[in-house]
Amino acid sequence: MHRSLQNATRQALIGGGLAALVLVASPSTATTVAAAADPITSAVPAPGDTLVHVVEPGDHLHGLASRYRAEAGWYSLRDCLQAIRRANGKEECDLLRPGDHVRVPVAPPVTTVHVASPTDDGSNLRGLYLPAAACSRRAVFERIDRFVAAGGNGVVFDAKDIDGGVTFRSGQPRASYGLGCVGPSIPDLPRFVARLHERDLWVVARLALFLDGRLGTAEPTLALADSLGEPWRERGCVWMNPASAEVRAYNLGLALELAAAGVDEVQVDYVRFPTNGWRGDWQGDLASTAARRREVITDFVATLHDSLSARGTRLSAAIFGIAAWDRTEDLALTGQHLPSLAPHLDVICPMIYPSHFAPGFEGLEEPADHPERLVADGVARCRDLTGGGPLVRPWLQAFAWRVTDYDGAYVRAQIRAATGAGASGWSLWNPAGRYEVASAALLVP
Repeated sequence: MHRSLQNATRQALIGGGLAALVLVASPSTATTVAAAADPITSAVPAPGDTLVHVVEPGDHLHGLASRYRAEAGWYSLRDCLQAIRRANGKEECDLLRPGDHVRVPVAPPVTTVHVASPTDDGSNLRGLYLPAAACSRRAVFERIDRFVAAGGNGVVFDAKDIDGGVTFRSGQPRASYGLGCVGPSIPDLPRFVARLHERDLWVVARLALFLDGRLGTAEPTLALADSLGEPWRERGCVWMNPASAEVRAYNLGLALELAAAGVDEVQVDYVRFPTNGWRGDWQGDLASTAARRREVITDFVATLHDSLSARGTRLSAAIFGIAAWDRTEDLALTGQHLPSLAPHLDVICPMIYPSHFAPGFEGLEEPADHPERLVADGVARCRDLTGGGPLVRPWLQAFAWRVTDYDGAYVRAQIRAATGAGASGWSLWNPAGRYEVASAALLVP
């Protein structure tokens, strides 16, 4: 229950048919108007139950929200803080006076929906991507449930994005929560995963590897360098050295923590060298450069796969869609060679976004307006290159960039093409986590 109960008297009260336990204690102890059960592991308290905190000097609303979030059953700190504000008329004022009684509402029970056609091995996945910001509030489950109702059976959430911010509480010394963040976006990773599993969802943690703004800023000596010795940057983030033992150990440590939290699959992204002009290891020979970079990337993927497989967790990799065309000039940039990676991956996830192919590719003036052709071709090529080893599960475009007519039909066209080419499911990518168009499209036969 609560903290110090010295000098407390206990009374069992019956009111309105609800058994309640009241703890009358020192001012630093909350009074329990109803027992707050853990909504993940046991019965959820009835709506309207509250905890009551007697204010001491130095108390503030954020501190109370942090103190009682888990006990009151709220998913995030912001959810708990908002509930406290509303319950106490504090939407516009944070003032607390010693002796005040602050009501902390217990989170109401939530009806859990269940996937109609779950997957127990990651095949035939129908997934969507959730950015870190989307995972920071309880409303994320409403978004997920709408997708489940539309036929979804998997979720890919950010564990670390390119800014380097880790979204969960990590024991890795190099881990940080990102610029301006004082805590993790996901308050309790094992509980978050448990809630997803309650819905029978396949849970994938996305780990952006070698583009890492936080680590590159904190330890620039671990980054790839430009001609002046400065860290090589892209979109305000820093490219780490994929061959660095320290960089590898850090990311491997994060992957193992995700496995321990119960995720079904770890998906590595930015598992490559930069494509925006870095030539620090370039010797002018495309074939030699391609071979060198391929060895570096494949070696680390193999290490990850061995480590995760020993713990029963699957490994997937988000791969540039262009890698399916197996051109030496692309391999010399990325180091992503599908035949080399295939033995060390359970799933290959080519990012076959039609908008990301250059005008004129394959003779198409506007590739973004030819989703069926590019997705079908990309999936088929991936399957040929990998020899039927790992599953091929493409990322599909769920955003409007460069598309003349982005609508539900555009999403459905990609899904039909992927399925027809032999893909083992698919995932939808929207960088902002907005799927109104895509979810509606899934409901239409």
